[in-house]
Amino acid sequence: MLMRIFISNVLLILLLGCSGSSDSPEMPPEMPPETPPEEPPCETCNWTIEQWKLTIPESKDSFYGSGGTSAAELKPSTCSNNQTLSNDTDIAYFWTEKSPQQMVFNVDLGMDGATTPNTQYVRSELRELYRFDTENPCSATNQNWAISGKHQLESSLNIIQYPQITSVSPKVIVGQVHGKDIKQALVKVLWEGSEKPVRVILNDSFKPDNQTCDSCQPFSIELGTAKAYEDWQYAIEVDTAGITLTTIISGISTQKLLKWGEPVIANDGKEYTLDTAWLNEEYYFKAGIYPQIVTSSDYAGQIFEVGFTELKVTHAP
Repeated sequence: MLMRIFISNVLLILLLGCSGSSDSPEMPPEMPPETPPEEPPCETCNWTIEQWKLTIPESKDSFYGSGGTSAAELKPSTCSNNQTLSNDTDIAYFWTEKSPQQMVFNVDLGMDGATTPNTQYVRSELRELYRFDTENPCSATNQNWAISGKHQLESSLNIIQYPQITSVSPKVIVGQVHGKDIKQALVKVLWEGSEKPVRVILNDSFKPDNQTCDSCQPFSIELGTAKAYEDWQYAIEVDTAGITLTTIISGISTQKLLKWGEPVIANDGKEYTLDTAWLNEEYYFKAGIYPQIVTSSDYAGQIFEVGFTELKVTHAP
């Protein structure tokens, strides 16, 4: 009996010792890492960064450390990736500024740049994610719109810097309407320098499944001359009636309506007709800079830099 009492007392002392204070502080239970909060929308920005992904002129291998030799992409900040796109993104090819508040796109034509399929040109360019708030924005599969309502891209921009290469025109595309799985762009807004008119290049027809089209005829429409270092605007509107193209340059508005299936006189004086087959496809907007000059080490320091103070997309049923 005495032995049993002694053992009980020893156990009691040990238990009291464990529950009391000691020289070693108690470690709190390990907590799971916190998920970073989503970036709040920019209330003063004239764009919605969450509805775009960005293609840059650097390969996935170079930018991310793996992934291949094609051009890297920065997707919305809700996506899991090495680096995502947000209003805080600050890389050599894209950043935002507050005074003036703008998105800046930059490409040095002297770099050994990476391209996307079906082109020899590099780009720092946004691609619209139409259903970014209802579908997975990390994939572009279901991020296209059909021409069943009215779809508009409005931009305000400034050519901050452009290459000055002997005998080479400083061509850069600053806005597009592109069809899903179609090599021929429907609309491309092209700036070619302060002395040449802004041209909108269109294709009268197309081939599906990214096929080459030998019979398709590109043509262009002039929309006024925009000088470098000055703000100007363009708008592209697509609906079941046709395509409305607008520029506002130095306070002067120029507008052209191209109707589906009806001939239009282009810059070369010839007639072209937008095939009504375009009405059956799906599309997305693009904006940024897509230089039409192949990069070369000979062009080191020859830079395209364009700032967008507004980039507004509107879709109406």
